[in-house]
Amino acid sequence: MLLPVLLAATVAAAPPSPRTPVLLDTDIGTDIDDAWALAYALTRHDFDLVAVTITDGDTTARARVASKLLQAAGRPEVPVGVGRRTPVPPERIDFQFQWAEDFTAKAPLGTPAAEVIVAEARKRPGELVLVAVGPLQNVADALRLEPRLPQLVKRLVLMSGCVYTSSWGLVAEWNVTQAKDDARLVYGAGFSLTIVPLDSTTKVVLKEEERERLLKSPNPLTTALEALYRLWLEKPDQRMTLHDQLAVVEAAHPGAYFERLPTLPLVVDDKGFTRIDPERGKPVKVALDPKRDVFMEHYLGRLLGFPPSGTRR
Repeated sequence: MLLPVLLAATVAAAPPSPRTPVLLDTDIGTDIDDAWALAYALTRHDFDLVAVTITDGDTTARARVASKLLQAAGRPEVPVGVGRRTPVPPERIDFQFQWAEDFTAKAPLGTPAAEVIVAEARKRPGELVLVAVGPLQNVADALRLEPRLPQLVKRLVLMSGCVYTSSWGLVAEWNVTQAKDDARLVYGAGFSLTIVPLDSTTKVVLKEEERERLLKSPNPLTTALEALYRLWLEKPDQRMTLHDQLAVVEAAHPGAYFERLPTLPLVVDDKGFTRIDPERGKPVKVALDPKRDVFMEHYLGRLLGFPPSGTRR
């Protein structure tokens, strides 16, 4: 009976699987999907979340939201880098900012977001997965600082673009139009690039019964997400579209939750459309036809299972 004992000892002594270094660049605080995407990243013990960087608009206020969510999830050690502030439309009110307006328990880094991205990529060349789910000011600024960034980063995954059509029609997607020159630079830089466009994300909307599952089984993370959700709601029947969550899940499980992942030659045009252009376009993997119900079961399961096994608390 010695063999089972030896096998058990071998299994117990096996080294843990390597953790994937991930950096999330986000415009958290306006739409609700950013906070819920960061939450998913925090549920994964196989992610080494090396930093969260903040882009677009009032980046200082956004950084407080990210910092408070990290604190609520028991992950205050994750650094937050603040990107450059950009103009904010006068009519826009980001009510999620109120959730963190007095939060001071965790301060962001003094280093600008673009420098954080470059430093993390240089620290682990060929390993870092960069996930950007907002306008691309920080990624473009990092590229201007370090032209070798496409070679230093293992993958760049974006929630970005609209290639064929979406549930809203063929539109110029917000993350692209908000910083067209930056998007054009990033798309053309030669990253190993995957985009999750509106073609896919607009097909995945949170159902009321799915939200109820989280309400019935609260934990520190889902309680914070529900608070932010209520601040985001403008009317009772409004429902979240899971744009950014699909991009973070794609970073974790490449191609697993989409029916198709073709490589297309894409460019960003002057109006912010992502166009197929065989002559000028750079190759981009495009995540299409989401497996909606399978994805949602996976996504909700991660949130309901928080904190995951192996998470440092």
